[in-house]
Amino acid sequence: MPSMRSRDGERGQILILFAGGLVVLLLILGLVVDGGTAFVNRRDGQNSADLAALAGTKKLADTWRQASNPGVYPVGNGAYQAIQTSMTANDCPVGGICTWTAHYVGPRSGATFQDLGPVGEFDATIPGSASGTKAIGIKVDVTRTPRTYFLGVIGQSTWTVGTAATAIGGTFPGAPAEQLLPIAFVDTGTLPDLGALVALTNGANGPGNFGWVSWTGSNSSGGLWTSICTPDNPSFTLPFQFPGDPGKTNSSDVRACLQQWVDNGESVLIPIVYPSGEGTAGCKTGGTGNNFAFCIKSIAVFKITGYTQPAVDQINGMYQGTYAYSGSVPAGVTAPPTATDKFYYFGLAQ
Repeated sequence: MPSMRSRDGERGQILILFAGGLVVLLLILGLVVDGGTAFVNRRDGQNSADLAALAGTKKLADTWRQASNPGVYPVGNGAYQAIQTSMTANDCPVGGICTWTAHYVGPRSGATFQDLGPVGEFDATIPGSASGTKAIGIKVDVTRTPRTYFLGVIGQSTWTVGTAATAIGGTFPGAPAEQLLPIAFVDTGTLPDLGALVALTNGANGPGNFGWVSWTGSNSSGGLWTSICTPDNPSFTLPFQFPGDPGKTNSSDVRACLQQWVDNGESVLIPIVYPSGEGTAGCKTGGTGNNFAFCIKSIAVFKITGYTQPAVDQINGMYQGTYAYSGSVPAGVTAPPTATDKFYYFGLAQ
């Protein structure tokens, strides 16, 4: 017959095994539940960082583009305030489980952007506004510390989750592929006011030409309407010369493709060309008929608002000012935009 002592020992062993099993179960639950909470907080933190970096960089770029005092923030309305407003609107309010820091960044040095110092609440100017390396973007680091539910058994009451995002905006010396409409807008020397309605073409850019650009050199109406409906330009470095397309056609396909842009109201990139007879060495606008050529000097953003009938001789558009580049911002951005830039790259870079 077992003794009382052996029975007590067995009970003690069972209690130890139960306690150990309970701890293991709590740890597994902690990894599942608290790990899931950490995953959700990482996702939310990344969204907050992305949106805040874009908001701060947009303020930075707009401040560089001021006609007077470029690089000098309006009082109380700098990148810090833009980031804070974005954070508050996107689940990272002051005093919660979420905190953030932000740094100005300069052009890449190797694989990383140069750190130009923290974004301060009372910054009056952007780093580099006087001379030297200029800030082209902002990096935002977000830290979230949600409480745990089961990992407290091992003394971990919170779980720290960190995320970061970098956005940049600046002048790039080239044009992106498959994003320009083949409509030549002659440079007037003056940047339109934001929201201004302008005539992108005025009936004739030169003898036998009506403002159409040919990306391939082909003057077929089929190639023209295809390029209008689905932008298919190659990437190129500015300035660059392309042949013109006479385009004097009543083609229903051309009108239908233009109407597509009128109806959807999307922003589009339009090449800005030198006036006839002007340009740079090896890149001139001018000629007659099928020999007409355009020298593209820059790019602007418009919404197509209408066109004349029956012949598409005049196309009208509304100036949009900035354009959110789809995809990663090209690595060639090394300087912030200026007041004279009609187009600049803007988007997430890391």
